[in-house]
Amino acid sequence: MSYVGGLLFSGVIYTGFKIFDYVVLPIVGSKYVNPARLPYKASRLEKLAPIDQVAILVAKLITIMFVYHCITFVMNEEVSGMVVNLNIVDILKSIAWWPLHMPFLFIFYDFFYTLWHWALHWPPIYPWIHKHHHRNLSPFRGNDDAVNTHPVEYIVGEYLHLFSVYALTLVHGPGVHAFTFLMFIFIGGSLASLNHTRIDVRLPYLFNVWAHDFHHRQPRCNFGQYIMLWDCVFGTFRQEPADKVKSTPTAAARPVATPPS
Repeated sequence: MSYVGGLLFSGVIYTGFKIFDYVVLPIVGSKYVNPARLPYKASRLEKLAPIDQVAILVAKLITIMFVYHCITFVMNEEVSGMVVNLNIVDILKSIAWWPLHMPFLFIFYDFFYTLWHWALHWPPIYPWIHKHHHRNLSPFRGNDDAVNTHPVEYIVGEYLHLFSVYALTLVHGPGVHAFTFLMFIFIGGSLASLNHTRIDVRLPYLFNVWAHDFHHRQPRCNFGQYIMLWDCVFGTFRQEPADKVKSTPTAAARPVATPPS
């Protein structure tokens, strides 16, 4: 990739982050879609320190590298075995497989992520890697709070997506379209960002923002990134008693997310 191409590619990824911050999250958290907010039950990190700014910047640079590697993987059809074209028939076939492909991707991903996240809480290594992310007991910025992690933690979390797609191609062979990969990354990025807002999104048996929000205050439970399936299996799932009561709409009282500083 040329220098100019690298700059353009980086600009596209940066724009993607801004779309999450200023388009996706505000729409999901609007008073017309979902005005309910999780209450603040612990202090929030009001101002990002220099170490936070550096961690966020490094994470975004890692994302650029990750996306480049994803594109390289997908385009090398001999390695990926994926379908790479804009043929509407192939894309529709790919979408038709989503009821099987998407659950596989999220279940497979979260199996390894749950174990990885759980391991990061092991006392001998917790202070060196994952403690940084838990400085914020009540995340609210969305994407910036989501990526405010140690580089080692972020790299593993990102590249598990690529590993999950590769596993799917091994299972289904050439039946996986690149469009499926794209949507997996988009949906996953959206959910990870939502996990670090106060937007009370609840998809029964699938996804709940409160589960990860509770983890920030009670770090011995709810290690999953997207789903709590493996926490239920491993016995690490916990539901906060107060969360059994539906939260009240407070869109006017608190922002959806503070724009990145």
